[in-house]
This record gives sequence, structure tokens and C-alpha cells, in this order.
Amino acid sequence: MDKDQFKSNLFQTIQEAVNELKNKTILFTITPIKEKNVKYNSTDDFVRLWIFTEKNLRKQFTLDEFVNLFSLPNCKYPFWIKVILSESTDENVIFELRMSMRFRKSTQLMHIEGGYPPFIYELK
Repeated sequence: MDKDQFKSNLFQTIQEAVNELKNKTILFTITPIKEKNVKYNSTDDFVRLWIFTEKNLRKQFTLDEFVNLFSLPNCKYPFWIKVILSESTDENVIFELRMSMRFRKSTQLMHIEGGYPPFIYELK
């Protein structure tokens, strides 16, 4: 999987959640989830210390901003990402992305069976 496929998988996941996205700004908030009883590696530590910072996480991201921030150069992506609709208005659709703090190669990601790894839509 490359960065374009990662972006496509996210977009297809949100299209399944919201029927009408035309003329709306799509925004994302990020909530990193610290998992118990799992092993983190050096890439995970790098992401936690440099990307999952308060400065980065206190804003809302556009689709491209999110993809650019969380597509690591070595083709590693969050192990899983739960997509939750937070708010929908006439102008905006805001999704919360609850995401693993573990980054893995595309062959190791969760939610492959859903067709859009590592994304899965969850009801609030």
C-alpha cells in the first residue's frame, strides 16, 4: 500500500458512513489509543515522541494533512484506525479517528477483511 491507497481507503470508509459529502469540508480529530499488553518498537516510539505531540493533535486535519502526517516514509501505517462520525453540519463533516500507536507494514494491518485497511467505521 502506498500513500494514495491509504488516502483512498480512508475516503471510502467515510463515504460509507456519510451518504452526502458533496460541498462539505471533511475534517478529522485524532485520538491516539495506548494499547495494553502489546509491544511497541522503535518506529512506534518515534511516532509517539515526534508525531503524537500535543501541538499536532489539538487541531483538526483535512484529509490531505492527515494522510501526509500519518503515512510514514518507510510505508508503515497505523495498525488500526477506528473512524467515528463526530459532527455533521451543512458545511462540515468532522470525524474522530481513534488510532493505534503502533505502525506496521501494510501486510500486517488490521481490518483487511473490510476492504479498506487499516480503517473501520464505528458508530458513536
